Amino acid sequence: MTPLLRSLVSAATALVLLALAAPTLQAAPEPAPTSRVKLVFANWEQFTDIVVDGATTKSGSDLIHSELQRHLVALARNRIAPGQTLVLTMRDIDLAGTVEPWRGPDFGRVRYMRDTHPPRLVFDYQLLDASGAVMKEGSEKLTNLTFRYQTVIGEREVTHYEKQLLSDWMSGAFRKLAKERSRP
Repeated sequence: MTPLLRSLVSAATALVLLALAAPTLQAAPEPAPTSRVKLVFANWEQFTDIVVDGATTKSGSDLIHSELQRHLVALARNRIAPGQTLVLTMRDIDLAGTVEPWRGPDFGRVRYMRDTHPPRLVFDYQLLDASGAVMKEGSEKLTNLTFRYQTVIGEREVTHYEKQLLSDWMSGAFRKLAKERSRP
């Protein structure tokens, strides 16, 4: 092998290795600010419907928890003042649609959307100030009977319709707090 060819092979190998390693060479993520939202699942095993990938499992529950937690954190940025914490204890979840495994193999992974199976969330919440004192609390039973008529843009997540319920609830429940934050 000639020296020129050996150099080209070495350079090509280095480029391939660099391309494979690029995702791991990204800068370390900045530490996340302390979350102002704490989502707790109370007895997830007893939730009405948290079937993910054909089964009610801890990993499915964890997936739903992480999707809802991430969404609540994003909502809290505009609704919850610094120093406040929203503690939301989920008592029941009934995901939109239904799974019908009797239709055949792998149909336990398909969620059929029908008007008779709207998304439903049941939870208790507390809004705490910086010292831990309760500023606002309550219980909610949310559902959306017209969920099938919403426009879905982009990639659908397992909890798309449930996130919309939480968005609508936060807009109403914490509207006054958001207005107070925006005043000079």
